[in-house]
Amino acid sequence: MQCRILILTLAVILSGCASGYQKFYKPYADAKTLPDVQTLSPNDTPKIFASDDLARDVRIARSKGYIVVGESSFNGERESERGMVQQAQQNGAIMVLFSSKFAGTRTITTPLFLPNNKTTYSSGTVNGTGGSANYSGTSTTYGTTVVPLTTEQQRYNQAAVYFVKSTRKPRVGVVALDLTPELRKNLERNTGAIIDIVREESPAFIANVLPGDVIIEINGATVINSKHAYELLQAASPPQGKFTLKIIRNGTERLIDINLIAA
Repeated sequence: MQCRILILTLAVILSGCASGYQKFYKPYADAKTLPDVQTLSPNDTPKIFASDDLARDVRIARSKGYIVVGESSFNGERESERGMVQQAQQNGAIMVLFSSKFAGTRTITTPLFLPNNKTTYSSGTVNGTGGSANYSGTSTTYGTTVVPLTTEQQRYNQAAVYFVKSTRKPRVGVVALDLTPELRKNLERNTGAIIDIVREESPAFIANVLPGDVIIEINGATVINSKHAYELLQAASPPQGKFTLKIIRNGTERLIDINLIAA
């Protein structure tokens, strides 16, 4: 009986709980509310790709028109792709990039409470004025014994990023960020915005705008920060025509004409 309980207890411990890819999922956007995107059809399987540099590969995916809708990140026993596939099916992601890196081995001790019941058998003869009689019987004492269960567990830092695909043709095709304090110091300026992503085959891509370029002017107007850059791009981006960026690349200022007709 004790062996059976031990086996059942081990099965519960080793079976684990829900997938970490689902338990530690953080949504960034609801794919159902995003306009002009391709999402995973019911019962379809997303494309799964391993990455040895998630930051780099996420940027590459975004440059190809993929949009991040959420991510999972956790440390634990190495899990199969099944959990990330199930999470992608829930959030409609058509592609998943994941990383799994060995973090070390951890010793885990779990107390097991096993029954420790003792049964005592007794028998004898009772003598009395009316004669004698034989007797026999049992008595049981109920208790438990704590048994430590020690296991070695290999731990991995695991992460997955989930994407849907934009079907909208970009009007300009850049993602800009505010200047960092270090970049401001190096450039000796407070104003401007740095290009983080250039969408492939977009007008900016065709005009040879590159990630790392710092936009300082749009059509002659000084760019204050990334928010202001988007406002100026919106105002300077008619359905057809062109506009001019002044950028800093490798410490040198240059002008780039972006022709929207070429998109």
